Amino acid sequence: MEISTVLNQILMAAYNEAKNRKHEYLTPEHVLFASLYFPEGREVIEGCGGNTEQLKRNLDKHLSTRIPVVEEGEPIQSVGLQHVIERAIMHINSAQKEILDFGDIIIAIYEEEESFASYFLAREGITRYDLLNYISHGAQFDEDELEDFGDEIEEDTGKKSKILEQFTVELTEKARKGELDPLIGREDILERTMQVLSRRLKNNPVHVGEPGVGKTAITEGLAQRIVEGTVPPVLKDAKIYRLDMGALIAGTRFRGDFEERLKRVIAELQKKEKVILFIDEIHTIVGAGAVSGGSMDASNILKPVLADGKIRCIGTTTYDEYRKYF
Repeated sequence: MEISTVLNQILMAAYNEAKNRKHEYLTPEHVLFASLYFPEGREVIEGCGGNTEQLKRNLDKHLSTRIPVVEEGEPIQSVGLQHVIERAIMHINSAQKEILDFGDIIIAIYEEEESFASYFLAREGITRYDLLNYISHGAQFDEDELEDFGDEIEEDTGKKSKILEQFTVELTEKARKGELDPLIGREDILERTMQVLSRRLKNNPVHVGEPGVGKTAITEGLAQRIVEGTVPPVLKDAKIYRLDMGALIAGTRFRGDFEERLKRVIAELQKKEKVILFIDEIHTIVGAGAVSGGSMDASNILKPVLADGKIRCIGTTTYDEYRKYF
């Protein structure tokens, strides 16, 4: 394992800060404070919606009043900083990285919930997801989007929230634009699908068949029927969102990154009325969380949501995978 040049410089600056203040311990607060004097540190905080100057003032006040002072000796690593470094190393090992960089450290600092550094980051309105998303993709959101998960975007404007735009495809919108092929000769399966979807509970059909027989086309045909209005009353004006598992998993570097993304997608869908979630190759959700090192896979996140019947789900899989997982 190597330490990036920038992180090495930040750690040295943090050590010198503690030494100049005659502090007994080198803490996560020293590291966060030192990072704010580097462009890389400021960019992360500002990219996540934080105020670097306010954060700097809070940390400076904390360091001036809370850390024990000694007249002689070198600052020693605090238990909190040891936890931060150990957690950061776990991150890079799970991501199979060879270089420890500032992104790994600031995520680990935020996860050290008993530290003042984590507290001050949270006070700036920064969440763990913001840090994960910014560090993984350089993605920046304005404050309203962060606070409301994009809820401020009205449906009648024809726009979707950034979360749904990034991780789902709205099939009913594609049908409205004429981008889907017509469904031919599957009326019996489509009618049965609509019957199951119309139930109050246990309304999550799965289409099982060999690869290439047109399982996905049935859901696309349903999207066209919804747009045409030739569906049962309970399905009128419903919207079908296809979950993009590839996009959800892509770039997940830290423990819990995948779960955070999926939970935000589900939270966004729950705010809408008459939502149908379409998961192509639904067997891939079993154990999907393990890709990002998470303790919970996608199926366990979806189960309680689907059980209450508010969000309906359509899945597709093959006979082999159905026998194996279902």
